[in-house]
Amino acid sequence: MADEIYYEVVEKLGVLSESPTGWTKELRVVKWNDRNPRYDLREWSPGEKVVSRGITMSPKEMRTLVDLLLELGIPETFGQGTPTGAETEAGLDASAEVVESSEAKAEGGSKRKAS
Repeated sequence: MADEIYYEVVEKLGVLSESPTGWTKELRVVKWNDRNPRYDLREWSPGEKVVSRGITMSPKEMRTLVDLLLELGIPETFGQGTPTGAETEAGLDASAEVVESSEAKAEGGSKRKAS
């Protein structure tokens, strides 16, 4: 029988979304099984009785992800070439580069099919 998994929520950083059933997708700092705290992104049921599978990241991994997202200039929806607020302030339009890169990858890059 597998060992019991337990966690301690160190800090709730923010809610990304909430479903009609009350589940919330949240970014938190969590200690799993008394290990070092990690950034944690997953869905939580109302009352936190059930948690979905998610991802955890060290502070270094989180910093790398944040840097990557800022570099990419992620638009609010797919297929939009509108610059984000940070890009507009900096006079950049990185979203156009992302679209071009995505198209280039689609032509000759690697593709993966979801199973």
